[in-house]
Amino acid sequence: MTDDRSLIEDFLPVNSVGEAASSEPRTKGHISTLHVWRARRPLVACRAAVYGALVPASLFIPENGPDNKKQSLGRANAAKFIERLCKYPGNPTVIKEAQRHILEAHAARLTKKTGKKVTIEDIEEGRASRPKLLDMFAGGGAIPIEAARLGCESHALDLNPVAFLIELCTVTFPQKFGAELADDIETWGKTILKRTQEAVSDVLARIPIARNQPRAIQRMLGNENELPSDEYSVVAYYWTRTIPCPNPQCKGTVPLYRQTWLWSRSGPMPSGPISVSG
Repeated sequence: MTDDRSLIEDFLPVNSVGEAASSEPRTKGHISTLHVWRARRPLVACRAAVYGALVPASLFIPENGPDNKKQSLGRANAAKFIERLCKYPGNPTVIKEAQRHILEAHAARLTKKTGKKVTIEDIEEGRASRPKLLDMFAGGGAIPIEAARLGCESHALDLNPVAFLIELCTVTFPQKFGAELADDIETWGKTILKRTQEAVSDVLARIPIARNQPRAIQRMLGNENELPSDEYSVVAYYWTRTIPCPNPQCKGTVPLYRQTWLWSRSGPMPSGPISVSG
């Protein structure tokens, strides 16, 4: 009798996965930078869960060796591989190996179900279906995006319209349009930004840059790889309520603002110039 348990039913190195998840950097390119989502799940933990659910526990058990040690050796081998897999953003070679493990297991299931030999090549070339994953309460989309990363046909559902939009951007569109989508988004993003700047240039102030300012400050609002601009654009405003000065000799307008400093530490500001308006 064969053991059909999946790896997640038998063993996962939860301590190692937890450590990797807690130290996962939320840097540029991470899904968390697209939109803040409550109860966001760490990507590496979701990657381990998806992988563990789709490969058999027997995958890492050695064929040779004493029977009473095979299970412990298999768990040790599984722990080593999952520790390598659960690194963010992930080693492409290890992810490719994980994809192959999943497709091998899926091909074996299809062969058993249909009674006809199905290979990884059949799946990769579209002659057989890929493993499908459905997350019915996908939220921020961490599980479906990791399933797609591991070579699955990934589907996500959520009633929240914000979650739905996030999942369209992170799951549906990348699977539908491929790697070229990122280049298209960058191109159109720059186009829309340029058109917007042209459309509002007559109502939003621009601040000339003094050429004796440090180069780092001149580049503060732009791409570090681009040459500095001749002027800054205002990127945000502080709006405050105002009252007339109680001194009848003054009659000035006083903003109800605790202090007028926008930045008082040494070094450049972390963002662009900000106007205080009444």
